[in-house]
Amino acid sequence: MDKLVSPGKEAPENMSAKVYADLRMKLIAGDLRPAESLSIRTLAEEYGVSAMPVREALRQLASENALIGAAKKAYRVPDLTPDEAANLFFLRAVLEGAAAEIAAEKIRESDVKVLKRLVKDMDKAWVKRDCSAFLRANYLFHSRVYLLTRNEALQQMIEVLYMRTGPWLAHGIVDLVDADSWLGEHPEIIEALRTRDAAEARRLVEEDARWGMQLYRQLS
Repeated sequence: MDKLVSPGKEAPENMSAKVYADLRMKLIAGDLRPAESLSIRTLAEEYGVSAMPVREALRQLASENALIGAAKKAYRVPDLTPDEAANLFFLRAVLEGAAAEIAAEKIRESDVKVLKRLVKDMDKAWVKRDCSAFLRANYLFHSRVYLLTRNEALQQMIEVLYMRTGPWLAHGIVDLVDADSWLGEHPEIIEALRTRDAAEARRLVEEDARWGMQLYRQLS
């Protein structure tokens, strides 16, 4: 892991924000495994910072239910049951569907171009069976959509759901699904957004998230 900062050159709150952002993306991309333990001391050494900014970043993630406090100096990634994962995907369907409906009224051609590029990135990652790269591109695709809402509260709620589902999803996805299951709806979502068909955009995004919900219901 690359060190984030040179000691003594940046305020602790800035270092904490950088550690938080890096761990947040690792959760979203499934780079951190379910039930994995995170030691404050180990992370501080890896990031090249003191224990304080790491501790603050972990506390923030725990306050968002993305991590669990396992011991005084350690946290761990939640190990969701299939039912718990399915419930989180249900919430994603509700919130992201609403976001897509709003985004359809505000999307620009520049956004459409970015979304098309991200679908290509997802495709390339899937061919390589690179789950981390796939989930990063998938997250960037969906975040591009819900950021168009300019609704900070809605954005924050969706972000937390991506952090909470990422680790569980990443380490079962290759064996459970094929490429068409994940890639097929994204071009349709883009087209619905481009043509400002708000109802269809909402339906497709909800269907995309409900697919995950149904998958994990079957495993319970």
